[in-house]
Amino acid sequence: MIPDITMALETMLGMWADGEGVPVAWDNIQFDPPDDGLYLISHDMPAQPYSIDLAGGCRVYPGVYQVTVVAPAGGGKSQARALARRVAALFPENQAITGDGFTAWVTSPPAIFPGIPDGVSYSIPVSINYRADISA
Repeated sequence: MIPDITMALETMLGMWADGEGVPVAWDNIQFDPPDDGLYLISHDMPAQPYSIDLAGGCRVYPGVYQVTVVAPAGGGKSQARALARRVAALFPENQAITGDGFTAWVTSPPAIFPGIPDGVSYSIPVSINYRADISA
């Protein structure tokens, strides 16, 4: 069984974002960013799975889930930083992320990186390390 960790992470973020009224740009789905507000971009970056026993009976599925907070350029960074902290708080270290037949875990505190201006927007990446251990 290959766990669909992406779906579990996106479900968790989506429910929270809907409750907060924050739009999210999901991979490969049409999205029109708001002209004057904050929004999130969701990306899952799974790493190479590996086995931790000689028989190959226990597989580890690690990865990084990145949620980027995007703000319009020229509006300062305080609102974007505050939203980045709230996203990070959603995924604390040791947070269980349940999916269809598996549980993944946040393996370290989320990292909030410095903002990246590009002239049009100001983006703050929030990276969440995770792993799921699956017995075959």
